[in-house]
Amino acid sequence: MGVPKPEMTALQEVAPKPTPPTPEAVLAGVVAGERWAHAALYDLLFPVVARTLQKILRDSSGDYEDLVQVSFERIVRTLTGERRVEVVSLSAWAGSIAAHVALDALRSRSRERRLFERESPGLSLAERVPAPNLEQKLEARQKLAFLQDTLSRMNADQAQTLILHDVLGHGLGEIASIMGVTVAAAQRRLSRGHQELLRRAAARGIGGAR
Repeated sequence: MGVPKPEMTALQEVAPKPTPPTPEAVLAGVVAGERWAHAALYDLLFPVVARTLQKILRDSSGDYEDLVQVSFERIVRTLTGERRVEVVSLSAWAGSIAAHVALDALRSRSRERRLFERESPGLSLAERVPAPNLEQKLEARQKLAFLQDTLSRMNADQAQTLILHDVLGHGLGEIASIMGVTVAAAQRRLSRGHQELLRRAAARGIGGAR
């Protein structure tokens, strides 16, 4: 006969799960150069970075993975560089970094699109959009293209304020903290951004741009 196995205690049967590190601990680890902290930072912030990029760019194709990488490089560089910033809300701050990366991508795409249109003037938007429901797709894509193009041409601070408020849903207090300005300054940027957006929409004959 074999030796009977000892019965497992309740503590052995239900081992406690390790407590995940707090954002503060992750930040401290990143600043200290701890390898585990960089992996933890990615796990912690990937959802907000990915969500921000997708909301602004509206697709996850092409250079999307590169933009995620660029966002994290900027996040780590800002946290560990000589001119470090004081982060109050890590997720909100990371979202603002990703929004800035997305704006840079929109500006690059806008320049490439204008060059392409100059070189191929006979290729219309209709020829680049597949059926069915062509008219609805055209209208939706034209509005999206207008918004993205307008954001890429606007004052960078106003464009980022618009994205943080209208796209990501941050309040003026959060935006002021993220961008390092007063609430009044954030309000002015938002107001001027809306005015600029409406002015450009009227000039293009586009209604309901917001």
